[in-house]
Amino acid sequence: MADQDGYSDIPHVETKQERLVYPTPWFDFYYDETIRTDGQPGNYSWARIHSGNGGVMVVPVTPSGQYLLIRIYRYPVKKYMWEFPAGMIEDGETAVVSGSRELTEETGIVAEKVEFLGHQTPISGFVGDTFYTVLAHLPEIEPSDVTPQLDEGIVDAKLVTRQEIVAMAASQEIEDGVTLMCLARYWAYLELNAGEIGGEA
Repeated sequence: MADQDGYSDIPHVETKQERLVYPTPWFDFYYDETIRTDGQPGNYSWARIHSGNGGVMVVPVTPSGQYLLIRIYRYPVKKYMWEFPAGMIEDGETAVVSGSRELTEETGIVAEKVEFLGHQTPISGFVGDTFYTVLAHLPEIEPSDVTPQLDEGIVDAKLVTRQEIVAMAASQEIEDGVTLMCLARYWAYLELNAGEIGGEA
C-alpha cells in the first residue's frame, strides 16, 4: 500500500506476521509482529470491524437546511454525545442501503433519497476499516416526528440549523470525530456543487 503514493524508496513499517489476539462479534483486535522503519523488530496494535464491511454515517438534512442529530451514550468515553446516525454495514448491503436502514432504525424517519458522498478512514493509525458518508434527503419534519432508538442508548434527537451546528462544533458540544468529519465532507460536497443545489445549507 505504501508504494501507491510514490514513496517506495522510503522505509515504512512492514508486516512480519499478522496476529489476531482477540476476536469479538463487533471488532477484532490485532497485535502484529512488524519490522520497524529502522529495520528492527516491533509490534503494532490495531483493530477492524469483525464483518470486514466497514461502517456508515448518515448526514440527514431537510429541504429547509436543518440537520437531524441524535444524542447517544458512548461507553468508551462514558458520556452522551451529539452525533449523526451511524452503524455497521451488514452483509450484502451497500453504504446507501445501510445508511437508510440505520437512519430509520435510530430515528424512525424514512429518507426521501439517500446518496453516497464518499469514504474515509477516521483513525488510520488504529482502525483498519473504511467508513462511508451518505447524505439523507429528509422530508420536512418536526422534532415530534422523531422516535429515538432507546435500546441503543439514543435518548434524544433535535433539528438544528447550519448556524446552530456550526456553533455546536465550535463550542465542542459536538465532540464526535466521525460526525465532524462527515459534516466537513457534506460541506465540501455543497461547495463543489454550489451552482446545482438549492434549498440545503
